[in-house]
Amino acid sequence: MVVVTGLALLPATPAGAQGPAQEYLYDLTDPYLAPRFQEVTDTSDVLLAVRFRPTVSGTVNGVRICLDLTTLEVDHRLPVLGKLWTGDGQVLAAGGASEGIAYLAPCWVRFGLTSHVDADQTYVIGFWLRGGQYSYVPHGFDSERSNGAHLTADGSLYAYVPALTDLPFPTDSWENADYLVSPEFTP
Repeated sequence: MVVVTGLALLPATPAGAQGPAQEYLYDLTDPYLAPRFQEVTDTSDVLLAVRFRPTVSGTVNGVRICLDLTTLEVDHRLPVLGKLWTGDGQVLAAGGASEGIAYLAPCWVRFGLTSHVDADQTYVIGFWLRGGQYSYVPHGFDSERSNGAHLTADGSLYAYVPALTDLPFPTDSWENADYLVSPEFTP
């Protein structure tokens, strides 16, 4: 591992996993990511989130988002904040980081927060991004997405949030766009 400007650069690994049991909604080589766009005109601070449900109980160990930014651009967005909520908006975990954010090519930025989650329950996990310019897949949630293992997602949500405030439960959506946010899940 090489640390550059406060970010840990990790080599790309297949199967969307950092460890033997960790799962994400997206594999690093997933062809689904190819048609993504970077929203360069939206520079507002925004909370981007995904609504998901695990098919088995386990632990959410972190949150990850695909950002088509350089390492330096990611470094200038710090700090990052995130929350995990129940499907009805009760906060289960919160986390943040001002340095040591993992940046995994081609686009993954990740930091930790931890909470137990139950099988077949709905959760929302969000990633607050200073300055917008997020990546997304248009109409990515026209149907549910599954990682083929234990995670299924059925929608992305967002909320515009000024810098360093308490993160509200996101409720807005736009044309079924997928903002490429994923829990880091361990069954």
